[in-house]
Amino acid sequence: MQLDIQTLSVVTVFVTALLGALLVFAGLQNRTVRAPMMWGAAYIICAIGLALLTTQGAAPDWLSVNLANALVLLGSGLVWAGARLFDRRPVRPGLIGAAAGLWVIACEVPAFAADINLRVVLASTLLAILAAATADEFWRGRGEPLMSRWPTVCVLYASAAAQLARIPATLLSPILQGETLMSGISFALLAFGTLLFTVVLAFLLLNMTKERSELKHKIAATIDPLSGVPNRRAFLDGASRLLLQQKGDKEPLAVFLFDLDRFKAVNDQFGHATGDMVLQTFAATATKTLGEGVLFARIGGEEFTAMLPVGDMGEAVAIADRVRRKFMKDAAAHGTDDLRPSVSIGVTLGCDPQTPISELLARADHALYRAKANGRNRVEAAEPVVAGEEVPLQPSTSVHERRSWRRARA
Repeated sequence: MQLDIQTLSVVTVFVTALLGALLVFAGLQNRTVRAPMMWGAAYIICAIGLALLTTQGAAPDWLSVNLANALVLLGSGLVWAGARLFDRRPVRPGLIGAAAGLWVIACEVPAFAADINLRVVLASTLLAILAAATADEFWRGRGEPLMSRWPTVCVLYASAAAQLARIPATLLSPILQGETLMSGISFALLAFGTLLFTVVLAFLLLNMTKERSELKHKIAATIDPLSGVPNRRAFLDGASRLLLQQKGDKEPLAVFLFDLDRFKAVNDQFGHATGDMVLQTFAATATKTLGEGVLFARIGGEEFTAMLPVGDMGEAVAIADRVRRKFMKDAAAHGTDDLRPSVSIGVTLGCDPQTPISELLARADHALYRAKANGRNRVEAAEPVVAGEEVPLQPSTSVHERRSWRRARA
């Protein structure tokens, strides 16, 4: 079966333009991710360049060769710039059109302009460099969990390799004088490869944009906006993973429950702005003291919780007291001699992975109650929780009294 070169060229041009319009539309739909707009512009410019390339032999060389390839190179430069924009790196306008500018300058050299093989070698080299540079930009952002990033890098590197492969092929089998790129099976394969590459790359770019938006929504649903730490939902999910991990590690899990002392009085005396600063200070202090990888969350109001593997209860209490002392120091600027921000902490250990997280939190909550009752600004520990054990209320506290205390504690 023979490929109709003219039809394939027209299809490539229209598909590239259509994909460009689709990328622009995606950018208009989601203004938080600006890269699709730039990618869409790149595709449209490339489509114009490809359209001019198909006029070789019928249009003057300055239009069908010089300008056509310059537009394709400019579009590839915009794809590279879009990759930098996507990963929030500064875009360098001077580099976007560098390849296109080099091409235009080279075309002013008579010997170069008259030799189609030299033109193929230079265009292939520049396109390979731009594809590899774009792949490198996406690779640098690999810390973000986007599944589409990996195939995008592979496709771009494959495109760079294909462009580089054209160089020895051209040198070993040069295009004869009087021939054009439009002649022969080589152009048909080039057009088909270009069509396949543009479709796959556009799909991957759109998918990355979608994944970025979904990831933002997921993060927004699991992060407390005021303190910047995970919320209750994220804590419960993380705690479930830690309990599963405990089955293999066999390490006790310490559960901490933190409650800022007299927080209502801080809000009443200094205002809610200061109260928010106290919450943020505690979140920052605890995160730094516990470590970046520790499960730590705000579960409501002035209450925070954390969960991490420890050796024994002594280690857990020492960690909690380190947080308490560090917070008193960091938050001293937000209080007075009569009212200084502090935190009470309840600690317990979970030694059995079958123990529900609700039981661990209940035991830590009882320890926290004792810390409040014994004068605040202290750490109290509860006995390790055994799976299935019922956690009783404090003997001297009725349910009504405990609920009243929970509402009024500050």
